[in-house]
Amino acid sequence: MNPTLLIVDDEKHTRDGLRASLEDDFDVYVAANIQEALNVLSNETVDLVLTDLRLGGEDGMHLIDQILARPKPPIIIMMTAYGSVDAAVEAMKRGAYDFVTKPLNLDKLEILIRRALRSRD
Repeated sequence: MNPTLLIVDDEKHTRDGLRASLEDDFDVYVAANIQEALNVLSNETVDLVLTDLRLGGEDGMHLIDQILARPKPPIIIMMTAYGSVDAAVEAMKRGAYDFVTKPLNLDKLEILIRRALRSRD
């Protein structure tokens, strides 16, 4: 059984590109905003959430807080094109497993996802 990922990004080409790159090894759901992400999390068992920091007018940090308030929350990896040390530190303080910057190196991202999932076992 493949691990399940949820990709949360307001940019359609990023969501679709990540899904296409990862769906051979993972079951992948996508969401364009916080509400869609919460809907998926309410209806599906998700092992890992890969979320953008900026989701249109919404803040990915807010999504981290909502996810981690759930029982048995998934692992969270934050991604952003607007990477800064402060944002990375804040994401990790809130409970994110790691923080990656765009453009994403897909090979490194997959290694990070696998490492994160193994850390939970």
